[in-house]
Amino acid sequence: MTTTTQAIDVASRVADRVRQNLGAQKYAMWFDQTARFDYEAQEGVLRVAVPTRFAADWIGKHFASQLAAATRDVFGQDASFDVCVAPQDFATAPDPIDPTDDTTRHAAVLGSAGRLGPVPLSLRRAGSENTTPADTGNTFRHRLETYVTGPSNQLAYAAARRMADLDDPTANHPLFLHGICGVGKTHLLQGICAAAKAQRPGAKVLYMTGEQFTNQFIAAVRTNKLDAFRRKMRRLDLLAIDDVHFIACKEKTQQEFLHCFEENDLAGARVLLASDSHPKKIAQFSEALVSRCVRGLVIEVTEPDPATRKTIISELARRRGLFVQPAVIDLLAQRYDGSVRDIEGALARLHALATLTDQPRRTNGQLIPVGRALVEQLPDFSNPIVRRPVRFEAIQRTVCEHLMVDSKQLASSSRHKHLVLARSLVVWLSRDLTSMSYPEIAHAMGRKNHSTVITACQRMGRQLKTNEALLLPGATGQTSPSELMELLRRRVMRAGE
Repeated sequence: MTTTTQAIDVASRVADRVRQNLGAQKYAMWFDQTARFDYEAQEGVLRVAVPTRFAADWIGKHFASQLAAATRDVFGQDASFDVCVAPQDFATAPDPIDPTDDTTRHAAVLGSAGRLGPVPLSLRRAGSENTTPADTGNTFRHRLETYVTGPSNQLAYAAARRMADLDDPTANHPLFLHGICGVGKTHLLQGICAAAKAQRPGAKVLYMTGEQFTNQFIAAVRTNKLDAFRRKMRRLDLLAIDDVHFIACKEKTQQEFLHCFEENDLAGARVLLASDSHPKKIAQFSEALVSRCVRGLVIEVTEPDPATRKTIISELARRRGLFVQPAVIDLLAQRYDGSVRDIEGALARLHALATLTDQPRRTNGQLIPVGRALVEQLPDFSNPIVRRPVRFEAIQRTVCEHLMVDSKQLASSSRHKHLVLARSLVVWLSRDLTSMSYPEIAHAMGRKNHSTVITACQRMGRQLKTNEALLLPGATGQTSPSELMELLRRRVMRAGE
């Protein structure tokens, strides 16, 4: 092996280690296209070329420890490196603010700062073999075909299917999905993008997060390439922004995003957004952006109900090569009543345990049976979560937020149907989750007589028994009282953890 080849090989091995330390996304963001490394074996020094001075300062401040660890893993000892400004080395590099190639999104932000002193590092820029949706803009992890539907997400899924059909003229409106982490918002957004590209391969489809949009915008401003950024961000057939709440509190970024939103929307492009909260509840989200978001279809994706959780468990287990007995599915669905990520984590641990104890079946391609005994080995069962006592304030806050009513209105004399429902829910949950008596609940709600509280509790009991569908404020679909009660109970319990 020649000296040059050996140096490249050594640098490539360290690059792989750095990618493992930082993760593929962060590595692509800060190193893949924005730093070039050459290891000089004779001098034992790594030359790091970057396009601007800012790069070295950032690398030295944020990633020195990860780079040091990677070097020690490969060399077993420390090495020094020089950082030099070499813009000529990047003359033929891809446009650093190409929104369809997020591996380059920070090229304009990086710079250099001369010699940083001894740091354990030996690295050469390596191509990114493992691409992610953010790397290419054309490949996506999730597909709509693999999305498991149920009452909690049927409306969102139906809307997603329509938005994915670029030939459907009735779907030319923004779609805003909101819900807690782990309920499938990212799955739907990426699934729409993948379906749109499959339908029309030449379509310009872009998926990115709110953080990525912010970083690319800052990079464009700092390098005087704002015009190029705008041209590429606004020449799209479909724009999907995940975690859009990230741009809250960032006035200039919100203004830029608003213009991008409007131009794509007016041109007939599909605009998809996802957030943890309803657009009206995102703190410091501009009034103009809220108005644009609510003009379209706003849908909440809630935690899966018991039946949907069982279907998800069965499907995810099958994909992992596991056969989970029906009684075990019921047990898992009861235990993991939060996000889908909780279920995925439990099944990942089950898969690891099952493959250790049933290796022959795995190698023969057969499904590995999973029984209750194996499930009880999960840490969540041997160390159950200890929940703190539920407070009345948490119940009232959760109900008011979900029904979009002011807590002060609960103490009023208004008989509006949504306020009556909110009072009934607060009373029922307080009796169910706390040890409060009717007089104590009445006092906490500002009611003079606890007979009204008893009446509210009885009213809620009748509604749960008949289980007639309800239409909640801001909702585009109906829900049943039992589903609503279960959802609120989980949220209240989670608030008390």
